[in-house]
Amino acid sequence: MFRVPFYSSDGVVASETTLASSIGVKVLELGGNAVDASVAVSLMLSINIPHLGGLGGDFFALVKDPQGRITFINGSGYAPSSMTSEFVKSLGLKEVPLEGPLSVVVPGMIDGLRVMWEKLGSLEWRKIVDLVINSVKKGFPIPPSFATALNNFKDVLTKDVGSRKTYYSNIHYYTPGQLVRFDNIVKTLDLIKENPRYFYEGDIAVKISEYVRSLGGVISYEDMRNYRASIEEPIKLNLDKITVYEMPPNTQGVTTLQLLKLLEGERMDKPNSISRLRMYVNLFKTVYKLRDIYVGDPRYMSIKIDELLDINLLHDNSSKQGRNSHTDGDTTYFAVIDREGTIVSGIQSLFYPFGSKITEPTYGVTLNSRASSFNLVPNHPNSLAPLKKPLHTLSAMIILTEDKEIALGLSGGHFRPQLHAEIFQNMFKYGMNLQEAIEYPRFIWYPGTNTIEFEEGFEEGIIEGYILRKVKYPSRLGVAAAAEIRGRVKASYVDVRGDGLALGLL
Repeated sequence: MFRVPFYSSDGVVASETTLASSIGVKVLELGGNAVDASVAVSLMLSINIPHLGGLGGDFFALVKDPQGRITFINGSGYAPSSMTSEFVKSLGLKEVPLEGPLSVVVPGMIDGLRVMWEKLGSLEWRKIVDLVINSVKKGFPIPPSFATALNNFKDVLTKDVGSRKTYYSNIHYYTPGQLVRFDNIVKTLDLIKENPRYFYEGDIAVKISEYVRSLGGVISYEDMRNYRASIEEPIKLNLDKITVYEMPPNTQGVTTLQLLKLLEGERMDKPNSISRLRMYVNLFKTVYKLRDIYVGDPRYMSIKIDELLDINLLHDNSSKQGRNSHTDGDTTYFAVIDREGTIVSGIQSLFYPFGSKITEPTYGVTLNSRASSFNLVPNHPNSLAPLKKPLHTLSAMIILTEDKEIALGLSGGHFRPQLHAEIFQNMFKYGMNLQEAIEYPRFIWYPGTNTIEFEEGFEEGIIEGYILRKVKYPSRLGVAAAAEIRGRVKASYVDVRGDGLALGLL
């Protein structure tokens, strides 16, 4: 193992930046619960690595309370009320652009945090946000992944007035650990501190809608003001003595559960065998075909979750492949457990690095590109429609066994169900501990293609009909994190592939 878990009898945090994990632990030390700590972690991540999970993106969480109830928080945004397939086609476009003003949905993250905190938090909202502000208002050391992203995307981002003002006013080349300040983002948090709804009903909402519309987008102030995140039921799968909870549509969590159900009888001897790649990829093709045909905003789906998990449907390969999904994307995942055993499995994203590549200049809110997930196919569950939520790549897990409770998730875009299934099988099929399962070499299949990518450590060979591409270990095939309860001990885990830190109460 390259990373060491953090063990505690009280509480733990795992996230993708050292500052986010530290602020989460600080909230736990002040008597906050895992939900309070998660609000702080999420907001810190939105400043530390805004290219992955900033204020203009979406947020989802599974929360298990000490009584055993599991709640799903859906903080994903919807398409603007004026955004129709006909409108997009009238512009001469055959699909929603991957970036730019038309790629933006109403950001759901801040209201997702609000509804989670109002239902399950304990500390004062203002106090939580203040802790974050005080930690960054004088500047913070920039994490390596954010520095790299700012340098790599400079040419694209400087074309946008708001991105240029926010990220490149004073610094033109970033180095890891360099002290940076983003005063306009801190100003946003100062307003949110007083009332999280100010993001949707105050000047932030006005400025976001005005800026997007000035660039040719259609988000209105009313679209922002009317948005509300929701509290919903998770979906689950029982596998012998293991219960896996996932996030329901409009996420692709059901695709993870489909894979786990199909893999229940896996008979491979070695976790790094070419035979494992061959078997898994055939199953990947099956479940992604079903996802692209049936899954989207649940209000528009023609099939229920139980039907999607029906083994007969899973083995029916006769359906036609839906529109190929764009395969890359960026996200950040975190996990928190408190003294009482509350578990938060949380994930947030702008979709692609820096999302739409558009940043509102007054408040420094870089906006998502989630509308690019819609298609323009009539009567499809994921076709573009006003106030509709797109099929979302974000999802995360809570896994319950006879002696363990685990929060698990990772970045990975459309690859997420594949990687969730691999890590799960590493633990429960191949007997790895959680740290080993996270660090073990991975592989992915690019949906809609014949390309398989695998990290060093797997057997090399031939799979007929596919191009196999080996990449260096550790690659960036997802950055995972996890937290676990085993008896009286709690543990947090981070991935060697990222910049994260496992931390907890002493």
